[in-house]
Amino acid sequence: MSERDENGFRFERKYYVSELPPAEIESLVRRNPALFRDAYPPRTINNIYLDTPNRRSLYENLDGLADRIKARIRWYGPMLGEVKRPVLEFKIKRGMVGAKDAFELKPIVIAIGMGAEPVFRSLATSNLPEKVLQGLASFEPVLLNRYQRRYFISADTHYRITLDTHLEYYRFDQHLNTFRCHLHDRESTVVELKYSGEFDRIDERVAGYFPFRVTRMSKFVTGMHAIEAA
Repeated sequence: MSERDENGFRFERKYYVSELPPAEIESLVRRNPALFRDAYPPRTINNIYLDTPNRRSLYENLDGLADRIKARIRWYGPMLGEVKRPVLEFKIKRGMVGAKDAFELKPIVIAIGMGAEPVFRSLATSNLPEKVLQGLASFEPVLLNRYQRRYFISADTHYRITLDTHLEYYRFDQHLNTFRCHLHDRESTVVELKYSGEFDRIDERVAGYFPFRVTRMSKFVTGMHAIEAA
């Protein structure tokens, strides 16, 4: 299963906002000239990020490589318990545009005291394409994060915005996980403005309305720094 726009890729502008409360940011979104409205009900997102033992994905991100791929397992709702419909996602970056490939996985039970074996078992038994399995051969779970997300779409449906709050980061150990939170950011909001790669340029009335600076903020990098500093 693949999740992409019709032409394959989309542009993303990301803003890391710590000086305004979420309610004020949401008010700015709703007052935007593009007339954003709720696209989906809010939900909690959980991710297990995968990386190699030498942290290839982390350093590719830190080095700002134009072409890179990040692997994660995503689900919605509670962090602990049986995850009935986890999804393996590859977030693909090609210069200024990005896309996602996604594959459904067998259920995983996320529980205190677990190691990486249930994750590996789900990957091995989920009928993934051989090319995907080969690409993941040297990868292991390294980080779990979760956050609350709100979704908005413009009146012409050309633009989407997500607001992520209550960001939490947990180390994912290969043998024994206590899932002690290493960072809980209650003050910041990650704003992402997304639009199809078929557009040559964004309407600056949409992006220019926000008093935020575009950032390279990565939840994956933030989380890895948090667990390494703990």
